[in-house]
Amino acid sequence: MTAGNQRRQRGFTLIELLVSLMIASIIAIMAVPAFAGFLARQQLASDVNELISVLSFARSEAIKQRSDMSVVFSPPDAATSKRRPESCRNNEIEENSGENSEVSIRYRYSGGCYWVVKSGAGSQILRVGQSANIASSTQAFSLTFQSLGDADISNCPESPCEMTLKTTEESASTPPVTLVIRTTGSIRRKESEL
Repeated sequence: MTAGNQRRQRGFTLIELLVSLMIASIIAIMAVPAFAGFLARQQLASDVNELISVLSFARSEAIKQRSDMSVVFSPPDAATSKRRPESCRNNEIEENSGENSEVSIRYRYSGGCYWVVKSGAGSQILRVGQSANIASSTQAFSLTFQSLGDADISNCPESPCEMTLKTTEESASTPPVTLVIRTTGSIRRKESEL
């Protein structure tokens, strides 16, 4: 058998495989931060859409049922004497001031929560939502949609009632989104001031 008649075997050398693996790992390392930012932006957009949906639901139910519907907001890490609905009690911390009365017990939660309540006798909870992205307001408040679709925003910390949502991740460069609820019942995104 001569050297010219041998079949040449095809394949990759070890060096070619290592170079390919190194290039693939560099691309993966560059893609992970971009993907994390993408996920943070998607979660913020989802939370904004869910909050708009809940506010619109409360307004439409107030008009449909001809009775007041309140949307109650409970921010994270704010101590309150009232417990949240059952589905929002994750990571509940019960604080007791040492007195022997129920008023002395306060509750603290790690995430933000909001729920729609039908006002009146035997207030009935119609819808519940949670979001870690609600940045303001830092105090509990409620707004009430009336039977004609108008909003009573007197309990909001500011007028018109504004709520800001922003990503909780420090690395994400996503601008915050502010929702504005006016006394007419309109729910709008505030234009960014960039």
